[in-house]
Amino acid sequence: MHHKEYGLSLLELLIVISIVAIVVMLGAPSVTEMQRQYKLKGAVEVSYFALQLARSGAISASTDTTVQFVEGENWCIGTSAGGLCDCNVLNSCTVNGVEQLVKAADFSQITMQDLAFGANDAAVFDGVRGLAEGNAGSVVLTDGNNEARLVLSNLGRVRICMQQGQLGAYDPC
Repeated sequence: MHHKEYGLSLLELLIVISIVAIVVMLGAPSVTEMQRQYKLKGAVEVSYFALQLARSGAISASTDTTVQFVEGENWCIGTSAGGLCDCNVLNSCTVNGVEQLVKAADFSQITMQDLAFGANDAAVFDGVRGLAEGNAGSVVLTDGNNEARLVLSNLGRVRICMQQGQLGAYDPC
């Protein structure tokens, strides 16, 4: 009587495990870099939309709206309809009673640098046309390899450009 054996030998199992280990070791750095790029892209786009929201809110409410930037390890961006705010203080940056923040805690490994805005590191959108006259500026968000710059013009236009590296379809600065 002929009996067939099914299954894997120990040698076959070790070969498969070795191949999987090699593939994981080669792929892990690229996965880590991709995660950092996604975090940077998220931080840049959320910050971009926070500025856009502040501008449109200023126009719709016919009141000046301030966007406060705080550099450092716990960087943050806060929007307030009541003038300057401290985005590291709970409920300091609100519009119509709703806290409006972009915080470093939501984007680990992303840092803010090269902050260059008007007085008090703030941008102010006027409540008539959403202009940022005298309050224009820029800020860089980076993951260590890629640097994206948010630029606010005197006309209140917000744009994103890449200062270093590549991130999606953003143009170089």
